[in-house]
Parts: sequence; structure tokens; C-alpha cells
Amino acid sequence: MADVLVLSGDIVPFVLMVKHQEFFSFLSDHFKATYWLPGNHEYYHFDIAQKSGVLHETIRSNVSLVNNTSVVHDHVQLIFSTLWSHISPEYQWQIERSLSDFHVIKNKGYRLSAEKYNQLHLESLEFLTDELNDRKVDQVAVFTHHCPTFLNYPQQYKDSILNEAFAVELYDLIDTSRIDTWVYGHHHSNTAAFQIGDTRLLTNQLGYVQRNEHLLFEPNKVIEI
Repeated sequence: MADVLVLSGDIVPFVLMVKHQEFFSFLSDHFKATYWLPGNHEYYHFDIAQKSGVLHETIRSNVSLVNNTSVVHDHVQLIFSTLWSHISPEYQWQIERSLSDFHVIKNKGYRLSAEKYNQLHLESLEFLTDELNDRKVDQVAVFTHHCPTFLNYPQQYKDSILNEAFAVELYDLIDTSRIDTWVYGHHHSNTAAFQIGDTRLLTNQLGYVQRNEHLLFEPNKVIEI
């Protein structure tokens, strides 16, 4: 079993945290450190203005909720960001109409908008860029919820007009930043690991079990950095 567990989003909606305290206790008992990075589903039926931006909240002594923050663990810098994607004007109307995020997530009492979504993207991108330009140690691993590239994107979604809500193209940033590993999620497909420059990109998503998205999920997967 690994020393560190990273949960890269869509774990527990914030509104239901009080009902899942046994889960957090289990994490605390079984891993030296757990870092939980919010995905979009954490914010369902919740106001994103209450819990976004820089997060490093203690849930248990060794279980943390993290976003736009980094830690050094055993000589490896772990960088965490939800990495909200960017929605262009061309697809904004269709994405806002079709995606649950824009119907069940609030922002200061109003429905989440593409404008706010894109603002969150800029905050994530600026954070990641700053951290990678000012690395604290030689070895770096990045963890995001949204997918950081359309390279190796799931074929079944290749032509979807909703793709901008699931991934953003950061190929150049990855290629030039000497990142050891980048772990991502969000699109519910366990595509094979692949490489951009020196960076290994991989995912391990449970997805919707009722839709058989879990078939390639590896519950005991360990990543060595």
C-alpha cells in the first residue's frame, strides 16, 4: 500500500461531508497522508464562492482538502489544482445548457456561469505556472481533476461539443516544465498512460459504475515517483 493517497476529485459532495465521516476516518487510519482535490461534483448543490481558490483544509490530522496549493513530501513536490478548463464563446451556450455544473452549482447565490468558470481556470493556470517556474525540489508531480490536454483524449468523445468543459490544452506548459508525473481525471475514461516531453501522464478513474466506466479502474494502483 502506498504511503500517500491522492483523490483527484469527484469523491464526496461538500453538502454531504457530514454523512461520510467514517470514510475520512478510514483514510486517516490507512494512509500516512491523504490529499483530496475537489472536482466539479464536490460543488453540486453548493455555492462555489464558499470553498474555492486556495485550499489547504485539515479534515483529519493526516487528511487534507487541497486546491491551488503544493506540499513537499519525501523530496517530491506535489502540486494540486482542480484546473477548471476554459470555455470559448463558440461553445458557451451549448455547454451551459447541457452540463449539470451550470444548473446545480451556485456562485454567490446564482447559477454558475461560463464567465466564473473561466475565471477559475485562469486562477488555476496562473497557480500552476507560478509553481512550476519556482519549483521547490527537483522532482515534481502535478495532480488535477480536469484533463490538461486533448492528446490521447478518449475516442468516444473526440467530436463532442462539450469537450471544453472536460479538458484544456496545456501541451506547451507540460512539455517545457520538467514535470515527472501528471495525474488527472474528469472524463470518466481510463485511457493508457502517455508521455509529453519528460512528463508521464496517467489517470485511474472509477467513473459511473452503472455505466460500466469502472472496468479499467485499478483500486490498488500505486505510482512511484
